[in-house]
Amino acid sequence: MPRSSASHRTMELPKFQNLALLRQALTHSSYANEHPGDGPDYERLEFLGDSILEFVVRDLLFARYPKMSEGKMSQRADQLVDGAHLAELAVALGIPAQMQLGAGAQHERHNPSVQADMFEAVIGAYRLDAGIAAALSYVESIFDPLVDRVLDLPAIDPVSEFQEYVHAHLGPQSPEYRDRGDTGPGHAKEFTVEVVVGETSYGIGQGRSKKEARRNAALEALRRLNP
Repeated sequence: MPRSSASHRTMELPKFQNLALLRQALTHSSYANEHPGDGPDYERLEFLGDSILEFVVRDLLFARYPKMSEGKMSQRADQLVDGAHLAELAVALGIPAQMQLGAGAQHERHNPSVQADMFEAVIGAYRLDAGIAAALSYVESIFDPLVDRVLDLPAIDPVSEFQEYVHAHLGPQSPEYRDRGDTGPGHAKEFTVEVVVGETSYGIGQGRSKKEARRNAALEALRRLNP
């Protein structure tokens, strides 16, 4: 996604009747553990919001581009809802500033993976607050202007791009992606992957799947090489 797309638009969080749902969507597990009487964290709401985002984006692509192949639609949908883009939308909505974080987890305010997860949680919370129709309409209002723009982008495969860079500039060895563990509950795990060439680390990425973490590690490596 063009990284300026969200920042150039006026965006607001939806209006909640039940503010407790919004607070839950913005509550990290670290805060919930430190304040057990204040209610649960965002993780179940994230599970719900994720499915709503996927449906709306795929529905928009299917309706607007009747001749687009399944593979192309899947690729474009992945670009629209990838963690980095959802984190950008979260920032545009002011979500990081409203996060409830534990005393030792304030750094998570700047973690794109947590920003993206809480964006999804807000969508899930709004579905419970206002109903499915309102949630679908709100998500469509955000993504409808973005669907056409994604068609102008090349199919980004940073893993292949970094491998080509390595072969062109560093020698015949291939990048190695090393798993560095995962955190979170089963339905909302966050994976960490490090990309190394030889024994030199070039980037660390996080994501909600190992594939996304590998992709983000390659992106980080490319950013370091081309600041």
